Amino acid sequence: MDNETRRKELADFLRTRRLRLRPTDVGLKIDTSRRRTPGLRREEVASLSGISLPWYTALEQGRDIRVSEQILLSLARTLQLNEDERSHFFILANPSSTAHALVAADEPIPPALQQILDRLGTYPAYIFNKRWNVIAWNDAARALIGNFDQLEEIERNILWRVFTMEENKKHIVDWKKFATMMVAQFRSQYALYMNDPWYQNIVSQLSDVSAEFRELWGRHDVSTSTVGKKEILHPEVGPLEFVYTTFTISENGDLMMTVYTPVEGTGTDKRMEKFLEQVAGNHQTDRTNRGLLCRS
Repeated sequence: MDNETRRKELADFLRTRRLRLRPTDVGLKIDTSRRRTPGLRREEVASLSGISLPWYTALEQGRDIRVSEQILLSLARTLQLNEDERSHFFILANPSSTAHALVAADEPIPPALQQILDRLGTYPAYIFNKRWNVIAWNDAARALIGNFDQLEEIERNILWRVFTMEENKKHIVDWKKFATMMVAQFRSQYALYMNDPWYQNIVSQLSDVSAEFRELWGRHDVSTSTVGKKEILHPEVGPLEFVYTTFTISENGDLMMTVYTPVEGTGTDKRMEKFLEQVAGNHQTDRTNRGLLCRS
């Protein structure tokens, strides 16, 4: 891994976690009215963690210093890291834990996996790789999300779709909440694959084209959650509510599947069934019309 990049990530993570805490959050009774910046000061974090200020400052400035597990645990307690943040912190602070191989380019999936997708019927589902590129999908996903066959590789990237495709953005209810979760999940994975130039490139591209992505990326929030809720206001179908679940489907963890399950009691399942029947009918009509044109 590029240790300089890793140290920069670690420094950024520590700074954002420090600035989100107020002195009262850690039991300090201090008048903050004259402070120029929010959050804890470096000397306060160092003191509460039992380490020297120069040492902590060097760590937050991304200098090349070794960190013991005891110090990491102390900093994690002071910064009140949750489970996901603690794991992320240890990954960034320990170079050996981030020595992941480069991610392979998109490859065809085994036929059995496509069969599983197809058997899910009205449940939209797709398979994506470690680069978050969608590489397989079922008819329900094609109808609801779009025809991936007709998209360029970058347009099949989940993050790219969330932040750059305006048509998709305006149909997602509470888009900001959904986008925030996506970035936090991607950030957790990014820590493992910073040695892959593709990861740095996609972050750079998204930062260039989306101010919303830049703002969320700057927060350095992380999450390993595999379940969430997504509400869609579809222009043809109306309101749809799903719980999406993501799980690993390959031994080496390179492939993941996301399945959208209709929320019970919302009518989503019935509306999806009707919508897919309509889409199938339109496709049949198109094929018939093309046949008539060919014979005329």
